[in-house]
Amino acid sequence: MPYFYHTLSELTRRVSGSVLWRNLLLFLLWLAVWMLGLLVEYTEHASVWFPAAGLTFAALFIGGVRVMPVLVAACVCITYWAGHYYQLNLSFWQLTQAGLLFAIAHILPYYVGARLLRHIALGTVFNLPLFVISFLVIAALAALLATALVICALVISGMLPLAEVSRTWLPFWVGDMAGVIVIAPLFASLLSALYPAPKFVLDNVLGPQQRIASNQFKYKLLLNISLLSLAMLLAWYADTPESAFAIFFLVIPHMWIASTEAPFYNAVSVALSSFVIALLVNLLALMDYVMVYQFAINVIAANALFALAVPSLTAANQQLKLVASTDSLTQVASREHLQQRASLEISRSLEQHQALCLMVFDIDHFKQINDKYGHSKGDEVLQQACLAAQQMLRPTDVIGRYGGDEFVVILPHTEQDVVVAIGQRIIERLKHITLDEQLTVSASFGVAALKADDNFRSLFERADTALYRAKQQGRSQVAWH
Repeated sequence: MPYFYHTLSELTRRVSGSVLWRNLLLFLLWLAVWMLGLLVEYTEHASVWFPAAGLTFAALFIGGVRVMPVLVAACVCITYWAGHYYQLNLSFWQLTQAGLLFAIAHILPYYVGARLLRHIALGTVFNLPLFVISFLVIAALAALLATALVICALVISGMLPLAEVSRTWLPFWVGDMAGVIVIAPLFASLLSALYPAPKFVLDNVLGPQQRIASNQFKYKLLLNISLLSLAMLLAWYADTPESAFAIFFLVIPHMWIASTEAPFYNAVSVALSSFVIALLVNLLALMDYVMVYQFAINVIAANALFALAVPSLTAANQQLKLVASTDSLTQVASREHLQQRASLEISRSLEQHQALCLMVFDIDHFKQINDKYGHSKGDEVLQQACLAAQQMLRPTDVIGRYGGDEFVVILPHTEQDVVVAIGQRIIERLKHITLDEQLTVSASFGVAALKADDNFRSLFERADTALYRAKQQGRSQVAWH
């Protein structure tokens, strides 16, 4: 399965150099998926799902106006075939008119929906959860409008009796909506490789990793299809309306796949499951419960799309947490995060009767550096000083910016004499900072060791007092309380 997309990409790459071959491929593909919907048709003009609607939406979303002639030609061509298939007593000219009416009614709503979705996606910074919600709402509304217009076109052209409209429109709409929600994401991903300069490039917003499947994907897919088949066999065996609702349990494995696999392979799994559902409805003669399965396809696909946003939301939350816990200038801990970690380490050290020290330091004559060399150079001094300090600290130590040019270091499991030695090594490291020939960087340090009745505030105050004494004694040295 990881090679599935690459094989299709190679095929489309070979034909993408020619406009004629590219359009012919889209034309034949549209006819093929229309026939696929016909296989699971349970009443005239109403199928369990209608994948041609999904391909139309995807083609217009990726290709824009340039694909319209191909789609119009496909709609007219399939109308000729439908006239023969349904044994309609219509002339060639009448079928041509019906085909053109169908093309307008079918294409126009999906073009408006695709254009609106593309505007939402490209108008601001890409937001995957918003994009998913917008797609689902637009898919439902575009399918509803397409249903209304196509049914009107069928009635006008004499292909659908007016008396059949009341029992046809709902399954027609749900089938079209299922086709868009299920198939459009998959075909949009494939068509972006077929059309040069597509209107929307998925890789730019989801990253190239959307094409990479895990080694376990095929097993997840097999498990999902097995559970699906068991649920539908149960409905066939029990032959009750309640048993048909077992199909909704497929939401769980699809949420799992969507949360752990790349977006492209999530789309593959949803499309495959929907096809198997539609096929088994026909093979197992479950047409009495067809509306249950129609809605199930939509619910499963919608949930899988929502699950796609889970990794994105998790990453965004982690990024927000990182921003909140990190000082933007020096990339050490922020004051709030430092205080939280310090309180945690102090409590742990007191409970376990272990040593802990707190070290405070600031840059000597920092105001004069800012006044003489400018704030930009002062920022560089802070950044380089933090980098020098971090090189002398252990992974278990925590350094944070307390304010201005003042920094605090928490050193768990460390005695005071060791901390003093660390401070002195940092002082030596600072001497090697070369930002300007006349600029030398130094810092003064104050150290305090944890006592039995300490908290962060009392420990910090003692270390700060020691820092003040280091400054009084000549700066660029370590003092302890």
